[in-house]
Amino acid sequence: MRGKLRKAKLDTGKYSLYIDYYPPVWNPHTLRYTRREYLKLYLYPKPKTDLEKQENALAIQIAEKIYVKRMKSLMLDAQGIFNKDVLEGDFYQYYEGFIRKKSKDEVETSVHTSAIQHLKTWRPEYLKFKFIDELFLEGFKQYLKSATFLKSEVNKLKPNSQAIYYDKVASVVQQAFIERYLPEDYTLRVKRIPNVESQAEKLDIDDFAILQRTPCPDPMVYRSSIFAYLSGFRYSAIEALRWEDLLYSSTLACWYVNIIDPKTDRLIKHFICQEAVEILGKRKADTDPVFPNISYYRVRKGLKEWFHDAGLSKKARFHNWRRRYASNLTFNDVDGFIIKSMLHHKHMSTTDIYIDVDEVKRADAANKMKLPKK
Repeated sequence: MRGKLRKAKLDTGKYSLYIDYYPPVWNPHTLRYTRREYLKLYLYPKPKTDLEKQENALAIQIAEKIYVKRMKSLMLDAQGIFNKDVLEGDFYQYYEGFIRKKSKDEVETSVHTSAIQHLKTWRPEYLKFKFIDELFLEGFKQYLKSATFLKSEVNKLKPNSQAIYYDKVASVVQQAFIERYLPEDYTLRVKRIPNVESQAEKLDIDDFAILQRTPCPDPMVYRSSIFAYLSGFRYSAIEALRWEDLLYSSTLACWYVNIIDPKTDRLIKHFICQEAVEILGKRKADTDPVFPNISYYRVRKGLKEWFHDAGLSKKARFHNWRRRYASNLTFNDVDGFIIKSMLHHKHMSTTDIYIDVDEVKRADAANKMKLPKK
């Protein structure tokens, strides 16, 4: 690995200082290899005043320090040695850059934005990477368990909201480890906050039949709901879905979706049935959204009206379609580990929350109970 400090002439007449790498180095922010790193430092070609001379000397001094730091980092990386200098970096700056990158890729980032706001509420001061370890993550968990909503000083976060915010921060900590800003993945030592399931809010087979007989006021809400029922997709994935993501495997004779899951930030290959594809309607241009003009507010409002008309107001949650999907798989005797894969969960303990023995099977089991013959 070699590098050289160089300068390039700009249209303004000044020179821009940059580092020229050979071979190219990987940039974790642009996700590509690059030969040049511009330092945002500039030189006057012919300094006329003492001030311009001082500015040139200072720019060269700063550039040389950055150059030495970069070369040290690359040499340590080549030897598989962690560069401790990165621990002095600002984690908040890194997290905000992470959010900007996701937004640029048209990935929903509102939960990440709320998560970092909670983090700053707990630790408002400058947060360096060196302060992040398992004790830091445990402390953030304890904060969330007693925290209130950002727009309220009274209403405390619900357990599932606590779990979501912790998972978002943990995912960024994992990414920082992958990009070598941290010496190890501390999230592996900390148990995540478990989701809490409310039995009263689940949809059963009878509920779905009632909803099918009840007109939905918004066709888009109905279409996205039935697609979620048949595919198990979360709302965030449905919102991000583009027609180019929908593919067909002639070998497997099955449709599937290749998409970056907005919740986990992982690429997933998700198989879906023919009926799920048919509910989508006529295929549009590859880059068009499958559900145009969809928004969380619109879906929530439409579900509330639809479920209210059906007499199921307490169950008006979009995530219930995903839970119904898991219950349907269980009813069809699909193995639990396959269900885990279909839901793209990391841990079986998360899938266990979704797996529920259907009422039909429980009723059938109950009817088999008889007194022994005399």
